[in-house]
Amino acid sequence: MGHEQRARVSAGLVRDRAGLVERIVAEVYAEVPAYRALHGSQLAEVRAITGWLVSRSLELWVAGETRLPPEDVERLRGIGRSRAADGRSIGAVVRAHRVGSVAAVRAVSEQAAGRLDAADVFALGELWLTSIDQISESLAVGHAEAAHRLDTDLERARRAFLDDLLIGRQASRGAIRDRAMTLGITPPDPAVLVVAETEGPSADGSPRENTVSAGMGLLGLVEPAGADPLLTTRSGRVVVLASPDDAGRVAAVLGAHPWRGCVLAPRALADMSAAYRLADGAMETAPPHAFGPEGLLRDSDACVLALLNGGPITPASVRHTVLGPLLSTGNVHLLETLRAYFREGAATTAADALHVHAQTLRYRLRRVRELTGHDPHRPWPRFVLETACAIAP
Repeated sequence: MGHEQRARVSAGLVRDRAGLVERIVAEVYAEVPAYRALHGSQLAEVRAITGWLVSRSLELWVAGETRLPPEDVERLRGIGRSRAADGRSIGAVVRAHRVGSVAAVRAVSEQAAGRLDAADVFALGELWLTSIDQISESLAVGHAEAAHRLDTDLERARRAFLDDLLIGRQASRGAIRDRAMTLGITPPDPAVLVVAETEGPSADGSPRENTVSAGMGLLGLVEPAGADPLLTTRSGRVVVLASPDDAGRVAAVLGAHPWRGCVLAPRALADMSAAYRLADGAMETAPPHAFGPEGLLRDSDACVLALLNGGPITPASVRHTVLGPLLSTGNVHLLETLRAYFREGAATTAADALHVHAQTLRYRLRRVRELTGHDPHRPWPRFVLETACAIAP
């Protein structure tokens, strides 16, 4: 086959580029654990990079080239630098590209079966083998450059430490203790995880350094009194680990300024990866009215959102997190009252169904609000409570 025939095959593949990209990204998502924590804008970026590499490889193949040109190599170095800044390990990034390359070759061979002769297949194979070597080296170089800069700056190193906690790279107490000693800090353990963003369109579009500055401003307003807080940014959001003693001040500052966020109950540092996925997923999927007048989501909100969006959470965990004290033997009557209120739709009819005075029923609903933090009369809190009540038993 000649240039024109390769061009026709390439054009056919490019027409279905969206499907090809989705197939490649799906295989990377399934095969590389670190990429399963990505969603929203992060997955969109992965798709964009995949689409660029697929289109570029086909262009070079049609042109008879056997390797990536210098400008593509430099772009890959930039991607490696960005992944270091995001806290993604170079091993995971390189493996993702290798898995993606295999998936791309397999997809191309299936879609172009019978239309390529041996010379064209060998040419495409040579280009892809050479490219994956260039890709691996370029990503590693860019990642190492950024990692070196991060490690030479204490604040950046502390951010890198928190990034590692959030992706589960620092998973043992011993490793966490040693890293903290090296940095000369005493991070809170257990710690309150806060994922926050400024309200308005700039939250997702702000450059990383601007977001970091906003986060530092947030900590300045909080004036932490407990152990050394940690701060980083991920996907345009500020992530803070604060002492439980500072949790109230963090919530107050977020509520009084143009921020909205998710504040989780204290957890061990070794458990922060799962906590971050829960909180970040809640920020990604929560409807605007879920944040309420304080602009905050809590554990129960995040758990319900994770359940609705297929997150890694069990119904029993959601029920326990949301209803909590209502599940104790002494509060069975409160849970029964709440279910009757949801079933009947009004306090008076629920009181009649339970054979209690309407004032008694209203008092019980106030106790539900006090114990769970959710007002059954307001739309979103009611939805959270009703979802938990609908889960058996």
